[in-house]
Amino acid sequence: MADCCSNPKEIKKESVVEECPSCRRKAKSVKLITLKSMLKPSSLETLKAKENHFFCASEDCDVVYFDMLKKAYLISDLKVAVHQKDNSPTTPICYCFDWTKEKISEYVENGNANKPVEHIRQNIKENRCGCEVNNPQGSCCLGNVTAFIKGIS
Repeated sequence: MADCCSNPKEIKKESVVEECPSCRRKAKSVKLITLKSMLKPSSLETLKAKENHFFCASEDCDVVYFDMLKKAYLISDLKVAVHQKDNSPTTPICYCFDWTKEKISEYVENGNANKPVEHIRQNIKENRCGCEVNNPQGSCCLGNVTAFIKGIS
């Protein structure tokens, strides 16, 4: 699921894990294109494009991205709210197809918990998602969506 937007024929490189310089929790590697699309212009100007970058999903940490030199980019450096770090009901969980926490919750409450997952899967099948540029974590949201549904069901 992590690479729902990529071409399945492409050679997959192994995901690298690094420790966040702030919270010391494990963070996963993220593609440069993700940072380029998520960072505000003032933060983008400080990006070291040749470094490897990582995404920190820790809810209680202000760091979203960092590089191998420990240069960190905070929540305030991004153009969008980060699902893992923002509890607002209007925060997207699926950034490509605008499935917010509020919208998913309404479907679950109305007995249609499978609708968001089915909708996202259909769009993945049709090669419509763009998680690398739409989702701050730089990878598929489907795991986040299913976890959220399980958490409120």
